[in-house]
Amino acid sequence: MKILSVCGVCCASDCRAYKTECEGCVELGGKIPWAVFYQKEYCPIFQCVKDKGLGSCADCGEAPCQVWLDTRDPDASDEQFAADIASRLANLAAIKD
Repeated sequence: MKILSVCGVCCASDCRAYKTECEGCVELGGKIPWAVFYQKEYCPIFQCVKDKGLGSCADCGEAPCQVWLDTRDPDASDEQFAADIASRLANLAAIKD
């Protein structure tokens, strides 16, 4: 079974920090190490989901939203970012089925 973050990232295969810097977004309650790059204590996407009282972005129906765009990895090319979005949306769709 895949361990998914609230935004659809598969921790084990999609997150280079998993098990080195991060135990998983859900396990950490969104308090991920790189939130400081956004001047936040918690992942902005995780915080958005929790503020809306949702289980994941799949429950919102607006993904990919502005929060996703605002938290884009600055090192990712346009192609990498598009592939990341597509993968996350597919993961989220799978949990809705």
